[in-house]
Amino acid sequence: MGEEIVHIHGYLHKLTKEGSWQKRWFETNGCFLTYYKSKRMTKLLAALSLPQVGEIKLVESDEPDSGLFSITLHQRTYLLKAPTKADAERWVQTLLVLKNSPNEGPPSVSAQKVPPSEGADWQKSRPKICCCCCKR
Repeated sequence: MGEEIVHIHGYLHKLTKEGSWQKRWFETNGCFLTYYKSKRMTKLLAALSLPQVGEIKLVESDEPDSGLFSITLHQRTYLLKAPTKADAERWVQTLLVLKNSPNEGPPSVSAQKVPPSEGADWQKSRPKICCCCCKR
């Protein structure tokens, strides 16, 4: 009890500063959202500290079943695209839970269970990384 954390991982498309979409492997890891070039996870491209991010929200689009959502960190907004709107809602819900989880640090995080989806892999697991930013 209390030893588990909601964990989500899967491929999302990230809009670059140049305006093109890149497929990247994203996963939550303790209080971080990390992303890699591929599922092999040989090259970490970034680790966003969820307690430090600002707004995490769905983004409206003219496309049917748009899976767009955004994460704002300091002056940068990351625009991400999940396969479906339902997948994007699950990502946003999970990230908000992890961002706002009042916890005492590793290894326990109080979070709700989120059901599986085809566009993302969900599981409960112990956090692999945690740091002082997770303590509140």
